[in-house]
Amino acid sequence: MNKVVALLIIFGLLQSVGAAPVLKVVAKEEPPFMGRTLVDQGLSAKIVKIALEKAGYSISFAFESWPRAYEGAEIGVYDIVGSIWYTDARSKDFAFSAPYLFHEIKFIKRKSDSGVKYDSLADLDGLIVGTLKDYAYQDDFIKSRKIIKLPQNHLLQNLLKLSLGEIDLTLGEYRKIRHELNEFMKGSVKDLEILPKPLIRRGTHIAVSRSHPDHNKIIADFDKAIEAMKADGSYDKILTEYAD
Repeated sequence: MNKVVALLIIFGLLQSVGAAPVLKVVAKEEPPFMGRTLVDQGLSAKIVKIALEKAGYSISFAFESWPRAYEGAEIGVYDIVGSIWYTDARSKDFAFSAPYLFHEIKFIKRKSDSGVKYDSLADLDGLIVGTLKDYAYQDDFIKSRKIIKLPQNHLLQNLLKLSLGEIDLTLGEYRKIRHELNEFMKGSVKDLEILPKPLIRRGTHIAVSRSHPDHNKIIADFDKAIEAMKADGSYDKILTEYAD
């Protein structure tokens, strides 16, 4: 064998041995957190990418519908679910990181409705609230018969109904509300107000299938990297970039 070719092969093998593991991350598109066309593929994607790279991994992102994302990660088509809420049932299939971001589900109303507020569920008695079908709200909100709930398929539908005065309130993750308004309803932003108290505050995680041989290591490396990002200020810097 030509000595030059042999040296190139050996060099290539040495490079591959030292290369960072490439992890395939899958997520559902959910602006402003995850999305193909978003800057840095979204807030959550940016945090996940930087943390995993800081931990020594190379990553690639794929976007699927939620069932395909979950099932693909469960059977090993993908290595990591990039954004997932914890449940006991899911923990049987996946190892979860500590929460790397908190989602706050907040109400939004028309500024002109000065009497509408939310400090407790009793404040919503008799009000018409636009909700989302099959969304995991808290049980007492779902079961309340004193709140008139009108379900829709998309947050934007509820925001339009709110702007037109067809409902009294709607609710959603506050960053997503801001994204939808700025993207599709800029003219209504000045007339609407997000109320400060969240109905729900829930952490989002990465998850790795328990069938993955390195699931514990990946999770531990990720959690350590997130803590380091919080300590050096880079985590807060990312949040600030997405504050508007």
